[in-house]
Amino acid sequence: MSIEKAVSQRLSRYYQVTVEGKIDASWSDWLGGMRLVSQQETDGIQVTILSGVLVDQVALRGLLNQMWDLNLVLRSVQEVNPSTSQT
Repeated sequence: MSIEKAVSQRLSRYYQVTVEGKIDASWSDWLGGMRLVSQQETDGIQVTILSGVLVDQVALRGLLNQMWDLNLVLRSVQEVNPSTSQT
């Protein structure tokens, strides 16, 4: 195994990013292949949960910048275990 691959695997994390508003699933490719699930919260606000593996903090920052570019309100960013993910 190459050093680059070993480092990449060690730094990769599974994230869930929740934003206010609905993002259609067709945006997944533009958003780095993240899985998109839209739902209505108990308070009536529509949210989208983006989930998937990001290779490093730079990739996370890039995703957050894309949320900024779309003027979406960030609700949460969580590193989660993919086997216990709710989406």
